Amino acid sequence: MNHFPPPWTNSAEAAVLGQPLRSTPRSLLMLDYDGTLAPFHVDRFAAVLYPGVADRLATLSGLSRVRLVLISGRPARELRGLLPANTRAEIWGSHGWEQLKSDGSYRLFPLDPMQRAALEQVAREMTALGFSDALEVKPSSLAIHWRSVAPARQEQIRSSIESVFNRIAQPGGLRLLPFDGGLELRSTDRTKGTAVEQILAEEPSAFPVAYLGDDLTDEDAFAALGDRGFSILVRTEVRASCARFWLRPPKEVLGFLDEWIAASKNPAPAAGTPVEASR
Repeated sequence: MNHFPPPWTNSAEAAVLGQPLRSTPRSLLMLDYDGTLAPFHVDRFAAVLYPGVADRLATLSGLSRVRLVLISGRPARELRGLLPANTRAEIWGSHGWEQLKSDGSYRLFPLDPMQRAALEQVAREMTALGFSDALEVKPSSLAIHWRSVAPARQEQIRSSIESVFNRIAQPGGLRLLPFDGGLELRSTDRTKGTAVEQILAEEPSAFPVAYLGDDLTDEDAFAALGDRGFSILVRTEVRASCARFWLRPPKEVLGFLDEWIAASKNPAPAAGTPVEASR
């Protein structure tokens, strides 16, 4: 149920976070990128990490007791290119349609052929209408960006994509969904929530888990996590969300990462404790 989540920093859970992290042999930290670890930018390739985040990601990815996962609407390899070379994080891209492991192995989940044909048709028609500069073709979706354009142009793009989508045969599962700065035509057969469910299925239920995200697309992930871990909305101003808590970027996010790092370093988990999960 949507509500206005309370601040994480004042919560009882924040006060004792270090205890489970120190006492268990493994934890799972899942992070969105845009709006969470990096500010939005008109040029998506210029959306660099907030100062201080790169060092913390590199440290987290080097901790054997932490499974670090980035879950994003971006294509997985595009996001890999924005991360520092010394960050060996697992990436789930395109809203859970791609998995790029830290060892470089890659998986693209198959899209329904009718859905793919519809995406290709919409891309062709939007290009013919003169909107190719607004299009981003992803492995399993089509994003239409308008963050940098005037309101009148935004409305023109919006009405055109809606008209094209309504005119074609609409295979089940394809939806035209908003994100911060545009619309995305994608299949809802998989979402960030689907990725979270698959990741959680690989981890023992008793281990500490958190998911940090900012956008409407992160709501599926918050819902999938439920009460099993800490779902945290990252925004300058709070909004209604399924998340349990709220953090402001970047300072409070940096503090959260620092605490996860400190508690995951020492002391070491008890000898002989089994750890069985894929990374």
